[in-house]
Amino acid sequence: MLDFSDVAGQDSVKEHLRTALRSGRISHAYMLIGEKGLGKQTLADAFAKMLFCEKDSLHPCGSCHACRQVEALTHPDLIHLRHEKPNSIGVDDVREQLAAEVAIRPFSGRKRVFVVPEAEKMTVQAQNALLKTIEEPPEYAVIFLLTKSEEALLETIRSRCVKLKLRPVAERELAAALLRRGDISRERVLLAARFARGIPGLAEQMAVSEEFQKRCEETLELLLHLPQANAVFVNEAAEKLQALYPELRELLEFLRMYYRDLLCAKQDHSGENLIFAGYETRLLRAAKELSFPTAGRILDEINRMEDRLRANVNPELALELLLQEIRQGGRKGK
Repeated sequence: MLDFSDVAGQDSVKEHLRTALRSGRISHAYMLIGEKGLGKQTLADAFAKMLFCEKDSLHPCGSCHACRQVEALTHPDLIHLRHEKPNSIGVDDVREQLAAEVAIRPFSGRKRVFVVPEAEKMTVQAQNALLKTIEEPPEYAVIFLLTKSEEALLETIRSRCVKLKLRPVAERELAAALLRRGDISRERVLLAARFARGIPGLAEQMAVSEEFQKRCEETLELLLHLPQANAVFVNEAAEKLQALYPELRELLEFLRMYYRDLLCAKQDHSGENLIFAGYETRLLRAAKELSFPTAGRILDEINRMEDRLRANVNPELALELLLQEIRQGGRKGK
């Protein structure tokens, strides 16, 4: 059932929208700002459901005709702007789906809600067409601009919107939301929550993705073998990791998690609270062979690799230097 509870975190945004409903002071234009996967679309649609519910606006019933229409995305007063070009929203898209539609009064309620996903993709001409509507909106129109970058929009548009910023969700809250689904194992949930950077949509995608799980397993196997490996294995590992991580910065985040686990295992010797559940025994063994100074050097090398990537150093060379440090570090003893 489409509801604010479907979105993890974002309490301040939810409360702002609820207060607007309670007071009746609903803005004609909202800008929801945040990374993809934080729940912008769900919040906009859930707000529309609250507006349209025939029984209770603050607690939509989910069973009335209006609620069912919103959940099926067939409500005539809820319009989502679509665009054929994947990287551009053109002026005709705005004119035909928003500017023309906004002149039509609500079919069944007091308001009409217009949702513009990926609003940062609007061309300047499209934004100017939208501006005319935002400057003189009919009293029944509510426009939601969903964007990951408010700077991509004209200041004249930004200044006429109530701006609500969505924040990354705390790891614990993210994991709790995934566990409530009931169909994902705790191990998968915890791993996904750690890697999702606070983005619920990404965490859910990772938790159910066999590809993500396989990539984690293959990376762990390579790292656990690396300290005892020869130079040939290092070269092969570099090739495999580049294939697994086209964006090498994702690998660096994985490495930081890996060495966080080793240091945690080295300190408490229990294997509890490790990110990589199921590898406790092998991680404890690897932790015994790793000294604290060596771990520090490797983490410094991870940071240096990140700097090299920013400086456009050859990624293959940067990765090879890092893997050599990891291999040599495992041979330096405790």
